[in-house]
Amino acid sequence: MDKPVLSERMQAIEDMVMPGLPVADVGTDHGIIPADILLKGICPYAVLTDINSGPLEKCRENLKAFGVDPSRFSILQGDGFDPIGDGVFGTVITAGMGGELIISIFEETGWSTERKEGVPLARRFVVQPRTHADDLRAYLTGAEFRLCDYKLVKERGRICEVFAVEPCGAGELRSDCGLVSEFLLAKNDPLITEFIDGKIKKAQHIAENASGSDRPDARYAADIWNSVAHQLEEIRKNI
Repeated sequence: MDKPVLSERMQAIEDMVMPGLPVADVGTDHGIIPADILLKGICPYAVLTDINSGPLEKCRENLKAFGVDPSRFSILQGDGFDPIGDGVFGTVITAGMGGELIISIFEETGWSTERKEGVPLARRFVVQPRTHADDLRAYLTGAEFRLCDYKLVKERGRICEVFAVEPCGAGELRSDCGLVSEFLLAKNDPLITEFIDGKIKKAQHIAENASGSDRPDARYAADIWNSVAHQLEEIRKNI
């Protein structure tokens, strides 16, 4: 019988899941993470969702091949949080999709962690955005969530950001919207220097391209991105 094989990115996601409580994987794709969670006994039950039927068929095949007990999971088709709207979970995972899409999923749900009847959808949300991670972090921590874990992992030569947020009261609210997360800097992640260097190179590249453009706002854009690169260089010096 096959066993799930998790990449470092997927393992980081799994490590942030709250044990002993049901888990939902929104946009599950292959279903490998919840399969591994169930086989290890980390969570008692899992709900796997995707907007498309193809990935869900693959999920069924994978979970059957892994020997996961069918009574311990549900596979549901639907958009965003809609399929799990009646559940109460320890953790909801949204991974492997763009940060803007994850933001839209939260917004379409009323963006709040509270449903109409006042029951929290989940105690924790683990997110791994493919793009626009800074926008997603600023959105969540500027709203009703606080960062509770954050890790950088490398996959296929690219540094991925995995972080977990939990609902918080107004008195606990602490926005984290800087160029680099204060939480990540305080944690001194092993990949933090390489991560910031990558951000600096990206900002410099955008500034250089803007400088060579004939667009009316090109000079302004170049100045903005040069300023971003300078700020990141200062952050790197202080690590």
